[in-house]
Amino acid sequence: MQYKEIPIQLQGSQDYARLCLYLLDVSGEYQLGMKRPMVIICPGGGYERTSDREAEPVAAQFLAMGYHAAVLRYSTAPSTFPTSLLELSFSVQYIKKHAQAWSIDTNHVFVMGFSAGGHLAASYGAFWNKDFISNAIHTETDHLKINGLILCYPVITSDPAYLHEGSFMKLLGSNYPEKKDEVSIERLVTKDFPKTFLWHTYTDQAVPVENSLLLAMALRKANVGLELHIYPEGRHGLSLADETTSSCERKDELNISVQTWISLLKTWIRENSR
Repeated sequence: MQYKEIPIQLQGSQDYARLCLYLLDVSGEYQLGMKRPMVIICPGGGYERTSDREAEPVAAQFLAMGYHAAVLRYSTAPSTFPTSLLELSFSVQYIKKHAQAWSIDTNHVFVMGFSAGGHLAASYGAFWNKDFISNAIHTETDHLKINGLILCYPVITSDPAYLHEGSFMKLLGSNYPEKKDEVSIERLVTKDFPKTFLWHTYTDQAVPVENSLLLAMALRKANVGLELHIYPEGRHGLSLADETTSSCERKDELNISVQTWISLLKTWIRENSR
């Protein structure tokens, strides 16, 4: 396996912004010519930071499936929209540009996000084909198309009843009052939104489950492919919900039922990688 860190410095980027790549080798003995899917992971953190619990441990799951993985350490506050979105777009472009050298199947590139990182991933789904993206990173829109989104307890809506206000405030800064509805993803879904794997817990107190339900209804209305899982119990930010992403003092980070999401996702990716 190869590990690479690619610095990302666009207008508004923080010094730490980077793409961390985990690239499986292709054996000349029995895998000659093989190309693997790639999953780009956007950790959560309320647009204040990027969580370690939703980064490398999740990447390891995809490596075990035989896929390449990448973790985007995107710029957070004081950087504001659309900086992190442009960094994600750059990452997709960069990965596709190097696909031949790294044995990446460009027809099966997925973007994944947790919590606020889920908002970033969903924003990519809404904006990937807009001119302001392709113009900013000097590419063609077709080069930014992906195969699907994976959204884990995502921040989605600016509806005051279900809003995770902190994420929107950090994302938009002083533009929050007038711009928040413009990045409320359920309002932005069109037929060009990528097919989506989506999960949430019913008892999430930080980002209410209605965030996912509102997105699911919008996807249904636009006839966009969706697999949706709502788990009956579980706190926000569970990540893998197992020992690899839980801390000793937080027993509520372990949830046997929620642990099944990664195996369900494995099936979904295989179905969408044919």
